[in-house]
Amino acid sequence: MKRKRFINLEILLAVLVIILFVGGFYYVIHEPETAPSVSTAKDQQQTSSATLKDTLPEPDTQPVTTLVAKKSKLESVEKNVSEKVESVVKTVSPEADFGVSGAVFALESGLPLDGCQVSFNGQSQVSNQAGEFHLWAEGGVGHLSFSCAGFKTLEIRQFDIQAGSGLANFDVYLNESGKPGKGRIEVNGVGGRVYDRESGAPLAAAKIVIGSVRTVTDDAGFFELWGNSSSLVTMMVSAPGYVREMISGIDFENQNNPFFFEVLLERNQVGKGRMALVGIGARLVKSEEGYEIADLLDDSPALNEGLVPGDRLVAVDSLAVDDFSLREVVELIRGQAGHPVTLMVERDGDFLEFICLRERVIY
Repeated sequence: MKRKRFINLEILLAVLVIILFVGGFYYVIHEPETAPSVSTAKDQQQTSSATLKDTLPEPDTQPVTTLVAKKSKLESVEKNVSEKVESVVKTVSPEADFGVSGAVFALESGLPLDGCQVSFNGQSQVSNQAGEFHLWAEGGVGHLSFSCAGFKTLEIRQFDIQAGSGLANFDVYLNESGKPGKGRIEVNGVGGRVYDRESGAPLAAAKIVIGSVRTVTDDAGFFELWGNSSSLVTMMVSAPGYVREMISGIDFENQNNPFFFEVLLERNQVGKGRMALVGIGARLVKSEEGYEIADLLDDSPALNEGLVPGDRLVAVDSLAVDDFSLREVVELIRGQAGHPVTLMVERDGDFLEFICLRERVIY
C-alpha cells in the first residue's frame, strides 16, 4: 500500500524562494546607517572642509612687493609723526614758556577782532575769531605791538617777558583809524584822578609815571596807565608848581592794593620839600655789611619808634633783604598810609624789631 506525503517538496521549495526574495528586497530598502556608502562619506568630507574654510581666515595671498610697500609707507608715517612731536616739543620748550596771551577787541564796540597781528622781537601771532592769541617767546625785553587792518597800532616799548616777570594774559582795545584816541592795553593797569589838594579842582596834564611807562591826565584830571611789571612798583605823579607825589607798594601781581587812586597834589611852597611819599621817613644806603639807615626825617615814624642811623636792616615783614636790590627793599618799606611795617635791624650785635606806621612824609 502506497503512503501519502505530508508536505509536498515542490511547494516547500517555492516558499523558501519567496522568503529569500522578500528578505533581500527588505534589506535593500532599509539599509543600515552604520555602513555608509563611499559616495556619502565623500560628500560629508567636502561639507566639513567647506565649514572649516569659512571659520579660518583667508591666507594672505598678496605678493611680497605689496608688503614691502606697506612697510615703507608705515615707516614714512612714523617719521612724520616723530617730526611733528619734536616740533611741538621745541615750540613749548622751557626756554619758550614765557609767552603773552590775551584777546584783541574794538574799542568802540567791544567786539573781538579776528586776524590782528601780535608781534614781539620778530615773532608774531594772529588773533582768532574770538580775538584770542597766544604768542610764545624766548623771553627778554623788546617791542610788543598790536596791529589790525582799519585800526590804529598799539605798542609797548621795553616790554619784559623774562621768566617770572611777564604777564600770562591781558586785553587789548584798538581804536579805529581816523578816530580820536589811541585805544588801550590793559596790562597791570592803574587808573585814577588828580586834584589840587587845596582847592579840590581836577588837574589836567599832570604826569603819571610807572617805570618806563608814562601818561598825562585829561581835562577832567582822569588817567589810565598800563604797564607790565609783576613786582611792587611806585607811581610818580607830578605837575608844574606842585610837590611830586610818590605812591609806592602797588602790587600788581597779588592785587592787594586798589587799582584806582585819587591823588592830591600840594602846591610847592618856599622851604618845603619837592617830593612827598608814604613811608617811614628813613633813607637807606647799601654798604659792605648790607643795607643801613643813613638818616631820618624829623618827627618821622622811624625816628619816633627808635631807629637810628647806622642800624643794619636785616628783614622787612619777615623777609630777609640781603639778596634784594635797593629798589626792592625801598618798595617793601613803602606802602599805604596807616598800614604798619615791621623792620628787623642789627645794632651792636643785637637784633631788634621795630613796628612803624606808614604815613605821608615830604622830603
